[in-house]
Amino acid sequence: MKLESIYEVAIYQHKLWALKMKEARSQQEANEIQCKRLDSFRLSLEAHIYHYLIERYGQQLDEHWQTYLPPKKADHAFVIVERRPHHNFWFVLRNIAWANPYMSVYIFCSDENIDFVNSLLGDKKDNFNVIQAFTGNASRERGKKEVDNLLSNHKTYDSIDAEYIMTVEMDTFYRKKVLPTIFQGTYWGNPWGWKAETPGGGGCTIRNIKAVSRVCKQMNPDENKDLFTAQDAWLSDTCHDLKEPCPDLPFRANHIMENIPVYDPVAIHQFWTFLDSHDITDKTKFINNLKRILSFDI
Repeated sequence: MKLESIYEVAIYQHKLWALKMKEARSQQEANEIQCKRLDSFRLSLEAHIYHYLIERYGQQLDEHWQTYLPPKKADHAFVIVERRPHHNFWFVLRNIAWANPYMSVYIFCSDENIDFVNSLLGDKKDNFNVIQAFTGNASRERGKKEVDNLLSNHKTYDSIDAEYIMTVEMDTFYRKKVLPTIFQGTYWGNPWGWKAETPGGGGCTIRNIKAVSRVCKQMNPDENKDLFTAQDAWLSDTCHDLKEPCPDLPFRANHIMENIPVYDPVAIHQFWTFLDSHDITDKTKFINNLKRILSFDI
């Protein structure tokens, strides 16, 4: 997989949706097109991004994986919530193992993928905390709701034996080592360009176990009631309103990147959804930016 191929997919999407946006007959229609545009970028580019990463770093990460055994318990833990046999699971596991081998790992899965997860872990599975949290094959919308309910329920945090967790979704990757200094505040994630003053969120977030459990117990006491929004948006707004401690914007932006481009982030969550804002009309500059963002400190 060459970066030029990723560029060709991205520029095609950019031109296609720019044309659709010009044809919008109202602001409402433009907003709907914008949502579809972002989803199209996310879906069309993810496989290309991970193909490139596996080609470039897969062997090195796999060599590290062979001697890796995470602690069952640690002050800091990675938390994966995934109910599907996701195609990025192999890479994500090896990526977090390299990013910080001293963190424990919790995997909240379902009866649909627990065998898949255990097969990926192999003889290392006893060193992981694998928890079957879901049952059955849910629709996309229902699946999101069940994840939101899990991560807004204080009982989930009470079940994790750690001081801090870092959540990891299947479209997150780490290009630098995760250092202990990242674990501060109550809750935060990548800054959102449209609401940068709040703690943010996304597929990679930092959560203080005791503090987030307290917030969930206080502000979401009915564990059987669906949230009106995504759990990360709810936590971001809630922690902001409660004035919970949170690192400043430069710290957050320089550690976790999504839609706000930064030069040298530690972790990245689906930045390809917003690739048409990365100087896409200048092919050389775009490819150089892409090469830098997809470079690991290995």
